[in-house]
Amino acid sequence: MMITITCEIECIAQGIDGAEGPVFDCQGRLFCVEPTKGRILQITDGQKHEYAHTDGVPAGFMLDQEGTLWVADMARGLLRVNDRREVLPVVERYEGQTIRGCNDLIFSRKGLLYFTAPAGSGPKNPIGEVFCRTLDGIVHRFDAGFAFCNGIAVSPDDRTLIVAETFTKHLYAYDLEEDGMPRSPRRVFATLAGNHVGGPDGIDFDIEGNLLATNWGGSCIEVFNVNGCCDTRIQLPFKKPSNLHFGGMDGKDLFVTEHSNNAIWRTRWRTRGLLTFPIG
Repeated sequence: MMITITCEIECIAQGIDGAEGPVFDCQGRLFCVEPTKGRILQITDGQKHEYAHTDGVPAGFMLDQEGTLWVADMARGLLRVNDRREVLPVVERYEGQTIRGCNDLIFSRKGLLYFTAPAGSGPKNPIGEVFCRTLDGIVHRFDAGFAFCNGIAVSPDDRTLIVAETFTKHLYAYDLEEDGMPRSPRRVFATLAGNHVGGPDGIDFDIEGNLLATNWGGSCIEVFNVNGCCDTRIQLPFKKPSNLHFGGMDGKDLFVTEHSNNAIWRTRWRTRGLLTFPIG
């Protein structure tokens, strides 16, 4: 049985054009990206400050377990930011061709890096790709043929990869081998509700294995259990939620970026999120 809840939610920063990729580092600092201006922003007490500039179109943001910032940039590929705030290219090409617009990324517990590359794709042109960068730095094409692959997440046990395909509203699942490669072809894990233009954008797991998916254009976050059934819909006061990430002292704070007001909001979830950095 699916329930709809209206959460208490507060705006913590606004005026961030195309806000995406909220993430915390091991010092508890909140960051996000502003794609249209090429900026990585640090958010402190409701104020935004430029932390670094990619000279591109940053769309996805994540930290590895050593605390290094990584960026999926639609213009420049896969990047990382060092301690001096220098933005360094990591993956720009695959098999001699420019990567087709990196959009989002996620690290597995084992340290593998998965990222989506959907630029130019859509329902009539399914050319989006998903890649995996292994621990030795080698990049593999994980899968292809997507109608705009977007958000990406790995389950708490590292056994399942989920890829959001925005314009079909599908969430695809892959069963993973021990080396992080697909055991079998993708399968439809779930389909988001609504007949609007848009669908799943950012996705993230909580520690119980529930998958939270922003429904861009649908004014909500949909929560799917391990069987792909939507048991909760979190109603939001804006139409275009873009991404989400857990944080806070107990890991239950849920930070949501959105494109209706170009802002970051904070609400609470019933359990802890799957955090990059363990908390006490």
